[in-house]
Amino acid sequence: MKRGNCAGLAIQYQATLFCLSLMCSVLRLTPAVAQPQFFSNAKNPVKLGSLVEFDLAVKDVQVTQAFYESLGFKAVAAAKADHPVAAVTDGNVVLALHQAEFASPTITYYGANLAAGMSLLQETGVAATILKKKNGAATEIEFSDRNGQRVVLKSEAPVPRPGVGFEMMTPAGPTGKEKHYSRIGIFGEFSIAVMERATAAAFWQKLGFQKMHESDIPYPWGIYSDGVTVLGIHQTTEFKETALSFFSRDSKDRIVKLKEEGFRFVLEMDPTNAVMQSPDGQMIFVFNLP
Repeated sequence: MKRGNCAGLAIQYQATLFCLSLMCSVLRLTPAVAQPQFFSNAKNPVKLGSLVEFDLAVKDVQVTQAFYESLGFKAVAAAKADHPVAAVTDGNVVLALHQAEFASPTITYYGANLAAGMSLLQETGVAATILKKKNGAATEIEFSDRNGQRVVLKSEAPVPRPGVGFEMMTPAGPTGKEKHYSRIGIFGEFSIAVMERATAAAFWQKLGFQKMHESDIPYPWGIYSDGVTVLGIHQTTEFKETALSFFSRDSKDRIVKLKEEGFRFVLEMDPTNAVMQSPDGQMIFVFNLP
């Protein structure tokens, strides 16, 4: 992102900021359900797996890991891979850093019932690709939503990481007593820009996501969760890159401190809201929690 574009982008991002600010009043900080049902046809919402990791394609694992650790993330055990990989967490969300090429970021679920999952995807009209098999049965599949967001489902259990577990955000913000959070705040949502909210939302709701909030102001957007993660679906052209959104009540002080330490923000909308990028270009929203 070139600095010359920042003034125009600052105006464009105000609408997105408004949406994400409203989101803060909707989400509550509650632990994810410990015993999810996979691909059930029951009326209750279902989950694609027991844990989500966001897989990020990186150029150099060590460089990117150091970047996130400088933001307060902590290194945790990573799932095995045939390429260099590391994992970091803020205690709430896990980012898996893969020195490999793939559609990034990818939403990866662990602990999925793939036989039932593939059946449901077929009913939903989604073409799934089998990536791995064991004894003739699929152990890993991938598919994409209508906007090209890649999703991977793995039958293997998630890597044990004591103290790490997804929680939804609360308007009160983290107290510092619950668990560790990063220097850029608490993870609030995986922000996706789409062509049409209604179509995108319908797709994810068929896969077990519940509508938490929808609005048409300042553009059609909504918040959806399956109890394992949160998606923010934004019908907008104001941002194109999928973003990781973090919130805090003291974002102004956090941003000032980070700038003093040499961190570069590619966009500052006001003193309390800014956008930064990882060394690999991953967009990171650092927003204020009203």
